[in-house]
Amino acid sequence: MKKTAHTTILLSLAALFFLNGCTNSPIDDKKKGVTRAEHHPRPSLSAQLTDKDIFGNETTLAVSEDDIQAALESDEFRVPVNSPVILVQSGNRAPDVLMQQEMSKYYTVATFSGIPDRQKPLSCNKNKDDEQESGAAENMNWMQALRYVAAKGHQKAIIVYHDTLQAGKYNGATKSVIWSDYKNEKLTDGTSLRYLVRFTLVDVATGEWATWSPVNHEYKVLSPLADIQPASDTTEEHISELKQKSYAAMVKDLVNRYQ
Repeated sequence: MKKTAHTTILLSLAALFFLNGCTNSPIDDKKKGVTRAEHHPRPSLSAQLTDKDIFGNETTLAVSEDDIQAALESDEFRVPVNSPVILVQSGNRAPDVLMQQEMSKYYTVATFSGIPDRQKPLSCNKNKDDEQESGAAENMNWMQALRYVAAKGHQKAIIVYHDTLQAGKYNGATKSVIWSDYKNEKLTDGTSLRYLVRFTLVDVATGEWATWSPVNHEYKVLSPLADIQPASDTTEEHISELKQKSYAAMVKDLVNRYQ
């Protein structure tokens, strides 16, 4: 009897837990409550934002010629100087300080995390309508959610950038520079650096977007690293200088395109 009563209590508690986790509420009401899953979120499968995070299902939908022509006829959106914007660096909790400083020269900048939350919400579908509602919620991509955040904050646009720092070494056989992602290795005389960036601008009001990669800058370490300064410090100086020049040129290019 004691075992049976104990089992009944456990089952009752389990049922109560699942019922509490399956309540439906408007989005503003959901913010007031924190489920147990939110205390221990599952780790992100990818720290970088994917194209699906930013563009939703547009990269996999069947696109007709009419769709393309309709897109061509739409007006190009603008981001006037001094507009309030959200700045995001893919894979980082906050954008690089140097990029924030350059953006702040032209826009009123707020920042947002560029690490997506891959945790799926608890689903307790009971009928077809609930299944459709749940499916719509799961299909809402990261950018759509961020547009909601920006709308609440009255931001004009969202600016997301993916960046890659690469080091290159000259190959005498091919007579070309071989590039690979920089992995904090020591820079030696003759090493080249380049900073690749892809920007994506999203209009908060319409969801219209534009994406491009500015012309990158290359930096070559011409002189041997001085012995009076640690090599790691000198390397950081080279990288910081490259980023500073790259950011200044890239942000100016962005402003000229969309102001």
